[in-house]
Amino acid sequence: MKMRSILTAVLFSIGLIALDVPVTAAPFPDSVKVGYPNGSEATLSYGDYTIDNGNILVNPTYVTGALPFIVPGKGIWWDNTKKTLIFAFTDSDDYIKERIKIKIGEKEFKDKGKIFELRQEAILKNGRVYLPIRGIAEAYGKKVHYTKSNGLINILIQ
Repeated sequence: MKMRSILTAVLFSIGLIALDVPVTAAPFPDSVKVGYPNGSEATLSYGDYTIDNGNILVNPTYVTGALPFIVPGKGIWWDNTKKTLIFAFTDSDDYIKERIKIKIGEKEFKDKGKIFELRQEAILKNGRVYLPIRGIAEAYGKKVHYTKSNGLINILIQ
């Protein structure tokens, strides 16, 4: 009986110690900061970017600063039947027209009919489209600098 009391006391003590151990959540994914040629910056939180095959892909709105034209408000469209994202621009006649088409799963995109190759395809993940910002910026002759330190990824597009 005495042994049973000692065992109960030991188990009770272990239980109390276990409750006192701090619980830490999984670390928050790295933040991504993008610097654009015009000097503006954007800090992306998780959901605005994803990492696929070691490549950073971003929400389409964060690609617009790397494009050689201005995308007007509401100038990004999704064609669900073709699984294609379309960027529009305002032409000299002030009409909004299609310019870039990027199809999910393909390692290329089209701008005014010209085909640009990409190392990483655009993806659809959890109902969101993500684009390879480096590949698109480099397709237009931009230099892309990537650094990572202290949990922050910096992408500078020049």
